[in-house]
Amino acid sequence: MKILHVVPAIRNGGVASVLFNLAKSQKQNGNDVTIYVSRPQLRDKEQEFRQYGINVMASRYNNRHNPCHILELKKLLPQYDLVHVHLFPDQLFVSIAFKLLSKAKRPILITTEHNTYNNRRKIKIFRYFDRWFYNSYDAIVNISPASKLNLDKWFGKKSLINKSITITNGIDISKYRDADNIIRDEIGLSTNEKIVVMVSRLIYPKDPITLLKAVSKCDNNVHVVFIGYGPLEKDLNELAANLNISYRVHLLGRKDSAAPYLRGCDIGVLSTLWDGFGLVAVEYMAAGIPVLASDVDGLRDVVGRNENLFNVGDYGTLASKITDLLNNTEKYRKEKNIFSKRALKFSSEKMNHEYLQLYSQLQNKK
Repeated sequence: MKILHVVPAIRNGGVASVLFNLAKSQKQNGNDVTIYVSRPQLRDKEQEFRQYGINVMASRYNNRHNPCHILELKKLLPQYDLVHVHLFPDQLFVSIAFKLLSKAKRPILITTEHNTYNNRRKIKIFRYFDRWFYNSYDAIVNISPASKLNLDKWFGKKSLINKSITITNGIDISKYRDADNIIRDEIGLSTNEKIVVMVSRLIYPKDPITLLKAVSKCDNNVHVVFIGYGPLEKDLNELAANLNISYRVHLLGRKDSAAPYLRGCDIGVLSTLWDGFGLVAVEYMAAGIPVLASDVDGLRDVVGRNENLFNVGDYGTLASKITDLLNNTEKYRKEKNIFSKRALKFSSEKMNHEYLQLYSQLQNKK
């Protein structure tokens, strides 16, 4: 098949990670795969795609909301057997371009819903708007049961609900299991000091402030490492200074891969206001460290253990859970084993196989 993926960006982040594993698998299975990036300035990972023979095509328009994308996509769509769209407003623009084509020129159309929530759902009238453009798609893939439940409820229309399925995200487990361990040498910590890590862009709706406050309540040998970048970095530095724990706070900024940093950590935390899936939680599991996470839709399904969840913003409970894990050797060992096994539920091999099955089913129906 000739496959086109439409996505706003290919840089560090969950969507790009999923897309990379998916596109690589599709290419290795003999398909011709192209990535159309609607924000051409955000192509940090382009070379990684190209080294596997995956084509990368940049839009001529920098603004992802520019409706000129529609005309560009209208010319592009008929060249492919299947078009797979990721994120809004690309979902809208592809749908409009698709509707402007004659039936003979229309490819198979798929979209993946990468979130459990978006701001359009605050306004009831947008339900009809979403129904209109999602109707163009042959399949609507949700990345978690919670994502499907919320989207189906929002649609409230049987014809769209019938197109809605779930394929959970996946990662290359071996990449994290077999990674080097460099973090303690990089930040200069001994094995007596404990490391709690959060991998995330430091931007709303992520909530690194809650984790920082929690660590301030923990023993003085507990350090927190943030891997990622964004406007919240300034807030974290200011709060760390106010709490007199700057020496225990390490902001490492952007990294091409978190894999060599995770294996040397003791606990992985994802604190967030909402998250469609929380792929980084699976990365923690694959690296062999226990996971603590905000009790939100999507992420709750990934973690799968209520005792490892905390309410959004509840840094006191998070601090207690961190302390309990680090001070209870037997419990810590058991949780490492539980999460290490759970990571296998979210392998990229499983995800890739399910997408290829879906593609084949839709191709056979056409």
